[in-house]
Amino acid sequence: VFVNHEKRLVGKDKVLNQLLLEIDLLEKTGIAVALNNEVISKEKWEVTELKPNDNITVIRATQGG
Repeated sequence: VFVNHEKRLVGKDKVLNQLLLEIDLLEKTGIAVALNNEVISKEKWEVTELKPNDNITVIRATQGG
């Protein structure tokens, strides 16, 4: 799969929240995740299966001015 354009190897039958845990983002607040350009609600992260060549975009809200 690709996470923010970076290739990552994931095991078979991996779901989205497992990947986010591996890259230390699961417990972060203020993130949004899109899978193949479709926003996935946080409630569905545990059941969203990853497939070869999926494109995952993780956006983290930041404060600024």
